[in-house]
Amino acid sequence: MTEIKPSSTPIGRGAAFERGVVVLLGLLSLLVGAAALVVGSGALGVFRGQRPVADPLVVQWLRDNAQLAAVIGLLAGLVLFVLGLWWLVQAMRPEQHPDVRLEHADSGDLHVTSGALANAVRADAEQVSGVKRARVRMAGTDRSPSLRLTLSLQEGANVRHVWEELDEKVLARARRALGRETLPTAIRLRLDRAPKQRVR
Repeated sequence: MTEIKPSSTPIGRGAAFERGVVVLLGLLSLLVGAAALVVGSGALGVFRGQRPVADPLVVQWLRDNAQLAAVIGLLAGLVLFVLGLWWLVQAMRPEQHPDVRLEHADSGDLHVTSGALANAVRADAEQVSGVKRARVRMAGTDRSPSLRLTLSLQEGANVRHVWEELDEKVLARARRALGRETLPTAIRLRLDRAPKQRVR
């Protein structure tokens, strides 16, 4: 049986960029808030009663260069709007379902769609004893594909037997078909409940 261990290959779209931007914005806001708190408390020798919130030099510059300040504010707002829109599009774009290219010495390269691969793996998985339904999706990239399996098990199914048969038959066949020694796979098992019976 193939060794089972956590995979370092992501099986879905990573959220590292979104998390990094959120953490960066959070740290920036924290620093600005801390600086405002320190200045406002008078810890730097500046007392709140003796100094306005807005620096007089900044206020005077804004009055003297009202049109330039308006253009700078407009451009900054436009840049922030475009960045926010781009970020929203990136976060909401559909996850990739890669097609796979199989190399054969006789027939040359063969392109197999992700839907065809998912359907083949689903058909094999539903033949495993104890599996009632299966749902399969491809993820990753065309060079490093991965699988997501959701299996609905029948009541009383032997989970250990399902796991072993799934690896020995379904996943082994998928690896051979793709010509790969490893195929990162996420498996979710669901236990179907028995239908409720009325008491007469």
